[in-house]
Amino acid sequence: MNSEVPMGRRLRVNNRWLAWLMATVFLPLVIGAGEPGFQALLVWGTNNDKPEGAKLTELDPKAREKLRQFKWKNYWVVNEVVTGIGTAKPTQVKLSDKCAIDLKDLGNGLAEIRLFELKKGVEPKLVKPVQHPLAALKKGEYCILAGDDKAVWDDAWFVIVTAAK
Repeated sequence: MNSEVPMGRRLRVNNRWLAWLMATVFLPLVIGAGEPGFQALLVWGTNNDKPEGAKLTELDPKAREKLRQFKWKNYWVVNEVVTGIGTAKPTQVKLSDKCAIDLKDLGNGLAEIRLFELKKGVEPKLVKPVQHPLAALKKGEYCILAGDDKAVWDDAWFVIVTAAK
């Protein structure tokens, strides 16, 4: 009786092994596993106290320091999302029922962050696109977009993007 495995059978085993190797070793490199994610914060700037029962948290001191030139005494984090960054297609992140951002690695060392206004039944409206050095974001620098709150006079909103903690 011949104890050798036929050549065709050995090749299939090697192909499975090769497929497993590619999926576990090389695929994460291609899709950016191990890359630090990015944190997007939707922040409300106001002189008012935290509304009773609201699920808001205070903005951390490091981020608050970046907003020191603004006049508000309170900065409340409305939402926090951690996400990756798209290369071929932007990664879209919904921050609230009224706004979303998308992040894209432009391939030239810059990240593009686009802010969108959301309304039911209407395509998202591009409000502001900005570009920021990707390496700076990865090191923990902040990219901050801001605007006035149309519902409450003298309040503001901020979208802060930085490396995930």
